[in-house]
Amino acid sequence: MASKDRPMTTTAVIITLVALMILGLGLLIISQMREKARIERMRRIRALEDSHSLLRRFTDELPASYLNKTLRRMILERALELAGKLRELGAPGNVEARIEADQAALTALEAGQTGGLDESALKNPEQVREMRQLLQMLFRFVERQKNAGRIHSGTAKEYLGHIIFLIHKCYADLRVHEAQEHYHNRKFRRAIHSYYLAASELEKLKDNSEARQLVQQYRERIKALNELADGKTQDIPPKEKPMPTKVNKEWEQFIEEEAAWKKKADYD
Repeated sequence: MASKDRPMTTTAVIITLVALMILGLGLLIISQMREKARIERMRRIRALEDSHSLLRRFTDELPASYLNKTLRRMILERALELAGKLRELGAPGNVEARIEADQAALTALEAGQTGGLDESALKNPEQVREMRQLLQMLFRFVERQKNAGRIHSGTAKEYLGHIIFLIHKCYADLRVHEAQEHYHNRKFRRAIHSYYLAASELEKLKDNSEARQLVQQYRERIKALNELADGKTQDIPPKEKPMPTKVNKEWEQFIEEEAAWKKKADYD
């Protein structure tokens, strides 16, 4: 009997060891799957938080005049949708505060309160560079909404064209502010040069009516300043309110960055 019991005991041990190995391997796989799911969940939460924050930057940091009511509403509704997804995922932090802020912004929008940055805050190349980068991200956001079928292609084309106009207008506006400063310092030739640069920037948008109107205004101002610089007139009251600004060599890097971006997204 003893000789017959030994093989059975050995077999039982082997089976037990195999079972333990399978159980351990199963537990390891389950643990790895849970960890992978946790990492994926955190990745999704981080992506949603970043996207939500970017959308609110559009509404809070872009000048109020840059976004019409329809586009602003679309951005806020998308932000509210992302905040809802964060709540579903049980994201850390005060998600309810995000949702309440988005709902409050939508309510204010319907009441005619748009919010946003004051355009007069754009006083130097660094600020304008940041604004243009934000507009470029808005451009890509609208493209994604079009590709996802959330907005009609015709509407998207209108928005994208307007965003391109704003990207150029940021530069032109700052050059106009620089021209105003030169004018009030009675540096008329420098003022003319700044107006010329502003006009040249908007002349790149040949099919945009707003750009053409502004170029015409700048050309008229250049003509008046030329007469003043030549001594044909005594003085010319500026049509625009003076806006002091400090413009320096940052423009060289600024223009290089703009040229690089335009190669990727030229919507003229």
